Amino acid sequence: MPRIQISENQNAIAIDLPRLEKAAETILNALGCTDAELSVLIVDDGEMTRLNREFRGVDETTDVLAFPMREGEYSDVEPDLLGDVVISAPTARILAETHGTPLEAVLDLLLVHGTLHLLGFDHDEPEEARLMDAKTIELLRTLGHGAHQAIGWYTTSSSRP
Repeated sequence: MPRIQISENQNAIAIDLPRLEKAAETILNALGCTDAELSVLIVDDGEMTRLNREFRGVDETTDVLAFPMREGEYSDVEPDLLGDVVISAPTARILAETHGTPLEAVLDLLLVHGTLHLLGFDHDEPEEARLMDAKTIELLRTLGHGAHQAIGWYTTSSSRP
């Protein structure tokens, strides 16, 4: 059974943390990561901007950041430790409002996106982006979301930088 830790460092937007934890468990099980450990942090835009600036050199907020633990010098110390997914609650809410999508669907989408990055998926090349999009759609459908909920407008091959 995956081990999931969900924390929140914001209080402006109500987030159903138990629901998000269940979504993370479903995602990890669907990906065959049944013994994995994942940390999810929900933050405000100020914290997300700080993290984005510190780790990516981009001085603005973003929707999701992933900090993989399976890469780098000490990646073999704890192979089941996937890493951290950080989600901006205010940016998720803006995306939900802009696209007429429930906030829960956007949070699930961002969780899927970040988790896939932790597992080595990327969207730098068109073929990689298509693979990541296909896996994203598959996982969102596993979570019960249809094409109208956070799938069609957020694809790595067309909408993501």
